[in-house]
Amino acid sequence: MVFRLLNYMLFTLITSEIDPASKTMMKYLQEDRKFKEIKNCYLTSSLYDNISMCISPHQLLFSDSIDARCNETDVLIFLSRHQSKSKIPSLTCHFPGNYCTNPLGGNKFELGIAYPSLQKNYLLKIFQLREKVPLCDITIETTHHGPTSIKKPVMFVEIGSSEDQWINIENASFVCDSLLDTLTKKICPAKDIAIGLGGNHYGSKFNEVILHTEYGIGHIANKYNLFTIDKDMLNQMISKCYEKVTHIIIDQKGLGNEKQRIMNLLKDIELEVIKI
Repeated sequence: MVFRLLNYMLFTLITSEIDPASKTMMKYLQEDRKFKEIKNCYLTSSLYDNISMCISPHQLLFSDSIDARCNETDVLIFLSRHQSKSKIPSLTCHFPGNYCTNPLGGNKFELGIAYPSLQKNYLLKIFQLREKVPLCDITIETTHHGPTSIKKPVMFVEIGSSEDQWINIENASFVCDSLLDTLTKKICPAKDIAIGLGGNHYGSKFNEVILHTEYGIGHIANKYNLFTIDKDMLNQMISKCYEKVTHIIIDQKGLGNEKQRIMNLLKDIELEVIKI
């Protein structure tokens, strides 16, 4: 049975030959979801007529030119590893971008294009099925790393946080099946679209907003990046979004020493400010 294109959007999954979690997901997609190569490192599946896969020989974070190989697509989704010192098993997703320097790819002071409703749909899917991965935290991450210059919406879908999880085929199959199910259904638009300011790297308060309210959230600048947020960067957070941003959500206890400056900056922004 072929899953028909219901939302008229084309998605390309980007995988890497040198990323262990990406390789595990790639293997599952090829062996169990019938993704076959039709030309050099470009694969499609007889099961999904709106989803393709592109295999890169490079690190995913340094793939700003990959969209040149994916002309016939609307959204790029990078299947990646997530790494942390805690090594806590986790399933994460986020949008790429650099608020300042670029040690992990992309351009300095540049954000990718976020697609909040896509992230919300995927996050809700894996959260609904979380009993299948009881040991894994399910969370967003705030905006970080490259690539940043792709002219289409980009989202990272990651498995973390150590090699034991990266090579775990059960984690890979859960993530891939949840994602495929999300992409073959109509992406349900969030009622309101926001950007976020403050909080920790994992955006715990924003995670709760996405899961339990009608908001979708695009770029988030956590408290460690707030020192870079000026009018131009704030405008970039708003403009680099596939959907129209209508609100700014702030973690009012997570603004640190930048609180007064950020609140003053927001006085001139014609968007509704929500405090959480």
